Amino acid sequence: MRPVYKIIVVFLVLGALGFNLTDKTYRCPPCESNCHSIVYDNPGICPVCDMALVEIKHHQFDGYQKREVTIKNGDIALNAAYYSPANQGKIRAALIIVHGSAPSTYEDVSYYTRLGTKLGMAVLAFDKRGVGKSSGTYEYFTVEGSNEWFDLLASDVLACLTWLKSEPELRNAKFGLLGGSQAGWIMPLAASKTQNVDFMIIGEGVSVSAGEEHYFSQLTEDGGENGISIQEAHKKLQNFNGERGFDPRNILKDMDAMALWFLGTNDPVIPVDATLETLNQIDNPNFKVVLLPDGDHNFRNTRTGETYNLIDFIEPWLVEIGVPKK
Repeated sequence: MRPVYKIIVVFLVLGALGFNLTDKTYRCPPCESNCHSIVYDNPGICPVCDMALVEIKHHQFDGYQKREVTIKNGDIALNAAYYSPANQGKIRAALIIVHGSAPSTYEDVSYYTRLGTKLGMAVLAFDKRGVGKSSGTYEYFTVEGSNEWFDLLASDVLACLTWLKSEPELRNAKFGLLGGSQAGWIMPLAASKTQNVDFMIIGEGVSVSAGEEHYFSQLTEDGGENGISIQEAHKKLQNFNGERGFDPRNILKDMDAMALWFLGTNDPVIPVDATLETLNQIDNPNFKVVLLPDGDHNFRNTRTGETYNLIDFIEPWLVEIGVPKK
């Protein structure tokens, strides 16, 4: 037993001296403090925001090759990862992963990247501007600044699209956008500026204005214990008369790209009822809505605790819109 004790003591001493005992690195998870870019050698608590540090993952996807690339958008350089099937063959479609509101890197959106690889598509994911290795300045969401900020984020998506279209193996591919939450505004905005977006998959995104969504989420506190119920918040939202900021209604009305929407019926973060009402009013034949009963903002069934398998809905829809399997 004594040798074991000695090994433990050595490890404790090395840890106390600040040695990193593994090759793992850590950082603060996406939050509202300006601390997400600091990398730590050991786990612990972020000294800036007091959140628990998370391990920095380097995701691999079976059957895929990864290539890190830099994509220019004016004076901004976006750090990106391009995942392509090891068996190039005929790639039927390519996806760009679009960020939510958090200061996230391409590793942080790996849930969506994995969806793309399960669908057999080429996938491009990037660090949001001002985050990770991407240059520029990250901005936190405000209703007042939403028009300008969303326009910049949409331009980053378009720069990624231009890069993708230059890849020879994607010469005959369809091009799509995939993302959740704030991406539900950014993707249609980007698609409205080009004829090269064929389809969008929108997870828990809204069809109402930034001001309406923000008002709703303040009322519910995103599901916090002091927030009011989803039903009460929706009633109050009907009398909203504040600043709207970015409003996607006209863009969605004229949208040519095909779009698949996922909305959870128990999502306290976004106004699902108002989104459904607006989509019904717009009545764009290119849109299809999938309701996830008892689903929350992360595609989890709040009654069973299980996460919905979005692939079950996405695959048949892709066939419907002319993006068949290989």
